[in-house]
Amino acid sequence: MNAANSDYLRVWLQVKDWPVELRQDLILDINKSVDADLAADGVWTEVKNARRCELIDKDIQGTISDAERSELDLLTRALRLHRRQVAPIPLAGASQLHQALLQAQQAGEAP
Repeated sequence: MNAANSDYLRVWLQVKDWPVELRQDLILDINKSVDADLAADGVWTEVKNARRCELIDKDIQGTISDAERSELDLLTRALRLHRRQVAPIPLAGASQLHQALLQAQQAGEAP
């Protein structure tokens, strides 16, 4: 077992019996931390994209290792963060429509 796995196991043994709410809060905080680290890592590059494509090919072929699966997950997460920064999905119109539909439903009107 390497040091990273040992640290992981030590932390897991400490938190596995915590109440679900505390573990959920911890997960959310860890996700925010990972997102911040990925965002601070810089812009999306062709090198990252090529590596992600290579790992996707391995996944499709069924030859991806656990370490590569983790790398693919992080690269995919980094890509999604980058996409949200450079081309956010315009949700304002959908949000307004949703609110109008909720108001119509509460008023008993058909949309």
